[in-house]
Amino acid sequence: MNKVALITGTTSGIGYALCERFAQEKTDLILVSRNYEKLITQQDRLRKTYGIRTWIIQQDLEMPEAAQNIYRDLRSLNIDVDYLVNNAGFDRSGKFVETDIEIERSMIQLNAAFVTEFTKLMLPGMVSRKEGRILFIGSVVSYVPCALNAVYSATKAYVLFFSRALRAELKGTGVTVTALCPGATRTNFAERSGLQGTPSFSRFVMSPEKVADAGYKSMMKGRVKCTPGIYNKFLVLSSKIFPAAAIDHFTMRMFTKK
Repeated sequence: MNKVALITGTTSGIGYALCERFAQEKTDLILVSRNYEKLITQQDRLRKTYGIRTWIIQQDLEMPEAAQNIYRDLRSLNIDVDYLVNNAGFDRSGKFVETDIEIERSMIQLNAAFVTEFTKLMLPGMVSRKEGRILFIGSVVSYVPCALNAVYSATKAYVLFFSRALRAELKGTGVTVTALCPGATRTNFAERSGLQGTPSFSRFVMSPEKVADAGYKSMMKGRVKCTPGIYNKFLVLSSKIFPAAAIDHFTMRMFTKK
């Protein structure tokens, strides 16, 4: 029997590319997203192209009951998940004094609260089977407070810190935890978040396929974290070297539209 991966936010961007990468290795897939039509199309294509088993779960992950709903559906399907990929997330940029608190509440719910609760539900099964791999999707802004992206960078810092702590707790259980922290990626993320036309998305933008491949390989090797791309590695290193005032000035410039 093939291994089974559950991936959230599968119908576009890095999540879509991760599905392709897992499918190439003949891993069966549980696709989780809120767009039913796109899920059906994706499921059909993956089955025909790779000959794998796929299941779909339609769920709005911004809803407080999302984690429990997905877990209930998994129990009814009686499927053990070998690889858990917490990919889904979103951003809305802008000055905090001007942004919409309802959107930010949803961002916190999806990027942090859902990830925490769903991992809580899925982890006991992995530990009892003494095997499993978890991949969290963070960001280069997981490493720095990010002006004009205050809430998003805070949620992604949470993801990184949560994954690191969880990994330490799970040592010796057979379950590994990896954080993938990409920089700008060629998806619809910039348009949705309002970051189109900013310096952060004007150069050194990676393809979702390259990001997914780096994350997949790091997860399978059981690495602590992965920041794909030389430029992104430089940004992370710089955040540890330069003073806070310089970093704050830099993030303001990078996320301000020209």
